[in-house]
Amino acid sequence: TRRWYNKKGDRYLIEIYPSENIQDNDAMRRFVEELQTADSRVVGSPVINIEASDAVIKAFQQAFSYALLVITLLLLVLLAHKRDSVYIVASLLTAAIFTGGLSVLLDIPLNFANVIALPLILGIGVDSGIHILHRFRTAMPADNSLLGTSSARAVVVSAMTTMGSIGNLAFSPQLGTASMGKLLTIGVAMTLICMLFVLP
Repeated sequence: TRRWYNKKGDRYLIEIYPSENIQDNDAMRRFVEELQTADSRVVGSPVINIEASDAVIKAFQQAFSYALLVITLLLLVLLAHKRDSVYIVASLLTAAIFTGGLSVLLDIPLNFANVIALPLILGIGVDSGIHILHRFRTAMPADNSLLGTSSARAVVVSAMTTMGSIGNLAFSPQLGTASMGKLLTIGVAMTLICMLFVLP
């Protein structure tokens, strides 16, 4: 009984159980919000899980925004044709939209483990865009077939080796690691498609 009330008998520990199954994140969030409405000082695993997930989402949003901002600034500084930076960033954002759409279609929700994949995809994708645009600006073949150049083949081989190595994670028995492998593979594939077809 010492765990449930103090010696003075004026403070009690109350343990509250949810009526819904809080394995579902929406149910857990509703449960925590109802508790915090009654008392903002409540503690416990559901509260910790919700607060931690909110912190991770905020950190991801900051990481993605900072990565996109730094990439855009570096492209503006480093590329001779400033319009090229807009083309590359637009292609990256198109790849991000396709990645998000496919993850919804394939039922791969964002979670703590795989959310880090999106800033990584930006870094991988911008490299391919720079190579494709550099070839376009400096050494286009006589038939103007950009996809037939060694630069395009190099971008394809690079993306395929990355997808092959990252794709192995999709077969991990740990669900978080597997979802990260799936999302990264989809993201790199969408980036490759956008850099080879949307960007030109």
